[in-house]
Amino acid sequence: MRMVHDVFQRLGVSGTPEPHLRTTTWSTSRSWATLVVLVVCSLLVSGVGFPPAVPAPPAAPTGPGPDADDPAAPTLVATDVIEPEALQAVAARTDEAIAAAMAEHSIPGGLFVLVADGTIAHAQGYGHTDLQRTTPVDAQRTRFDIGSVSKLLTATAVMQQVEQGGLDLDADVNDYLTDLEVPDTFPEPVTAAHLLTHTAGFGEYYLLGSAAPGPGESDPLAESLARFLPPQVRAPGLAHQYDNFGIALAGHLVENVTGAEFEDHVTASILEPLGMSNSTYGRAVPDTDDVLPHEALPGAEGAAEVPPMYVNALPTGGLWTTGEDIAAFMLAHLGDGEHDGVRILQPDTVAEMHRTQFTPDPKLAGIGYGFFEHLVGERRGVQHGGSWVGASAHLYLLPEADLGMFVAFNHGSGVEVTHTLIYDALDELLPVSAAPAVGDPDVEVATYAGQYRWNRHDTFTFMRLVSTLAGIRMQVTANDDGTLDTAMAPVALLPDTRWVATGPGVFVEEGGTSPLVFDTDDNGEVTGLHVAGPQLFTMDRLAWYQTTGFVLALLLFFLAAALIAAVGWPAGAISRRLRRRTGDTPDDVRLARRLSGLAGGLLVAFLLGIFGHFILDMGGLVRVSPVVQALLWLPLISVVLTVGLAVAVARLWRNDEGSTAGRMHLSGVAVVLLAAIPFLFHLRLLGFHY
Repeated sequence: MRMVHDVFQRLGVSGTPEPHLRTTTWSTSRSWATLVVLVVCSLLVSGVGFPPAVPAPPAAPTGPGPDADDPAAPTLVATDVIEPEALQAVAARTDEAIAAAMAEHSIPGGLFVLVADGTIAHAQGYGHTDLQRTTPVDAQRTRFDIGSVSKLLTATAVMQQVEQGGLDLDADVNDYLTDLEVPDTFPEPVTAAHLLTHTAGFGEYYLLGSAAPGPGESDPLAESLARFLPPQVRAPGLAHQYDNFGIALAGHLVENVTGAEFEDHVTASILEPLGMSNSTYGRAVPDTDDVLPHEALPGAEGAAEVPPMYVNALPTGGLWTTGEDIAAFMLAHLGDGEHDGVRILQPDTVAEMHRTQFTPDPKLAGIGYGFFEHLVGERRGVQHGGSWVGASAHLYLLPEADLGMFVAFNHGSGVEVTHTLIYDALDELLPVSAAPAVGDPDVEVATYAGQYRWNRHDTFTFMRLVSTLAGIRMQVTANDDGTLDTAMAPVALLPDTRWVATGPGVFVEEGGTSPLVFDTDDNGEVTGLHVAGPQLFTMDRLAWYQTTGFVLALLLFFLAAALIAAVGWPAGAISRRLRRRTGDTPDDVRLARRLSGLAGGLLVAFLLGIFGHFILDMGGLVRVSPVVQALLWLPLISVVLTVGLAVAVARLWRNDEGSTAGRMHLSGVAVVLLAAIPFLFHLRLLGFHY
């Protein structure tokens, strides 16, 4: 979100200057991407086969578009007609915006699709499928992994069954489950409506079970869901928490009521009727080209090819599609469920999917059935983004204006800019003027300062460490002028923003219309916040000892101590051998040194192994491969050795064995490694929590 200009390649123009792209190729057998930090854009424009819906303009305009913050700018709402000239003016500036975004993020290839008035107004591929630039991106034949945008097809499939009477949105999901059961943790049952709005109340098993070994090799949904069924942490319908498990369960409901596997059913009920013949859940399609995934890996300058990671629970993501195919899906939703004479949903059902079904506060954009709401003044759209290893995408519909946009890139970094490119285009096409917010001087802004973490946080499995360090968080800073500043990390899905207080717990974006709403408990203590952007974010306030910085500092301290112990054992032995001082060492001292080195070494090996998998073999990590299962033994063994070390050190002091300096060193190692035990326990690293 920190970038953006205009969007949309000029209609009818097929080429632009090629931006500079830094390229570094890593061995695809060893390279893996940091799945959490993803973001987007595209490069080098190549031609497309779709004819423009309107004539191309004679020259690209050079002047700026309407200023959304200028009170003199006309206020347009979604029901206003967008003139063809306005589409042309925005499209004429696409080349510069896409080229700049792709150059900044070193993105090899991208795709942009614009649909309007029931047809494809523009579709353009940019750059190449790979770093070697062997195959240009083509909007008709190049397939992109669209990540969680695929969830919209899952929601559509569920609503088809609701129409046909196979599913009741308000019925207990257990009524439709024959191969697993959702426990009755709370009096209120979990329903399909809760699943589609991410309000079922399930906890988070961070990424576990999300990767399949290869294309077409995903586990049966019932098996995967039963293995990774998280506990419910809150009653259904109370709060929003982005929930891959819930969407996967919704897809399994479709399987149970139709008797068909999810992929087969979606193909028959959505893809084939809409003519989306080049779209599959990872399976190759003849006469098409799949983009290769890219990430910014350690040691690579901007872009490195990484092995594709295929989605295991297909309802949550994993659809590979082309510009032409995704346009058909957008046009069907914009056409009240019908496209090209084929109806996949009734108009009332489409309206229900797009309507707000849940919001934590009436001032905030919420979520429909599958679609997230986006509000800018009176302009209202629905959307869904997607990010996966080496891929990012965003789909946006403005139903009242019969307008849809889609952006995709074959680089994880695109996740920060796919939606901003669309938002900037909308601001130019349908600018909304905002009256300056009037600050409330009585609001004590300092009470809201602190670090907040997205409530999609794992507290149950060994992935809690990764979730803590790599999970999305927001730093809120109070300013002397009564405003707040927010900064999101490690992925800037929201830009750094200044907020003006309009009342207790309520702030408005300076110069804009977006709200920031805080929660308080019965004692008036701030407990969390809500903010909407490319999706709805609910975040919990962290105590100082829960913050990422503190946890990271503590982790590095324990890692350093373990490393000193691990290296000190052989280094000391070598030093003593060189000085010929090996014969007079008491057995208890030798034992304590071995225990120290082994306990520290195993802990170092475990942490390096987990983070090595995170970077180099994310698929193996989230599948909990045999190697990962073996790694989970190491901290347990380290704890046993640490207890033995503590006993051995106590004997050294009691028997006055070894030098005082040596005993103090071993005592220090023992104390630090003992202190690491509750830390490891808190992070669910002791045992087999998966």
